[in-house]
Amino acid sequence: MLRRGFIGLAVTCALAFTSLVFAPAQAQEPTHYTFVSWWAVPRAQWNDFEKSADQTNAIFERLVADGTLIAWGASALLVHSEEGYTHANWFVSTTQGGITKTLEAVRTSSRQQAFANTTKHSDLFLHSIAHGGKTGKATSGIVRVSMWRAKPGRGDDVEKFFEKYIKPDLDAGVADGSILMYNFDSQQIHTDAPGAYNLAVMYVNGDGLDKASARLAARAKEDPAAGEGFGSMLVNEAHRDSLGRVLAYQHK
Repeated sequence: MLRRGFIGLAVTCALAFTSLVFAPAQAQEPTHYTFVSWWAVPRAQWNDFEKSADQTNAIFERLVADGTLIAWGASALLVHSEEGYTHANWFVSTTQGGITKTLEAVRTSSRQQAFANTTKHSDLFLHSIAHGGKTGKATSGIVRVSMWRAKPGRGDDVEKFFEKYIKPDLDAGVADGSILMYNFDSQQIHTDAPGAYNLAVMYVNGDGLDKASARLAARAKEDPAAGEGFGSMLVNEAHRDSLGRVLAYQHK
């Protein structure tokens, strides 16, 4: 599921809170929270770091079984940046308590030496405004995270655009099996300036990227003004993407 600034479409805290509290009941989705950890692992230790993840994965599987988590995953970046992060893992719960319970379980695990050997680390605690996925497991796939920032006062417009033009295609991808999971997130705990939003999409394979691009192209052809309108809502120079390969994944 991913990087700050896996990382968003910007709205203010007040707008995000208002949209949750006052949205019509029929428009509300189940609440989800997502925790993302980024790791910078020395290249010579990549294989060892990925092998040691099995210990943590067993914890995640147990927490899915008892209902604490509904999904989790791990990835290795394919496109690297100057920030230096090489790996990520994430987990999703319907409660903030589920997130903190999982953090405690991971903190006391025997994988601490693998974490200690990393040279850089960063976390995100997100509120997932929209989430989709089917029951299943995977040990391969592609995860793309798109990061935008909305212009001041355009947060509501960005969310409405997502609901109308982006979410239907994501739900279609989940339905046809080309998408494993997606999250559209804002920050619950603001480790960056308030307003960052992330769209993380996990595809079964690289073909999913082409399928998504084709859908976007079709949308743009059908309604060119929609794409132009979306661009007008954003601070375009703040846009970033990340791309990684899925190492492990499970959805309840």
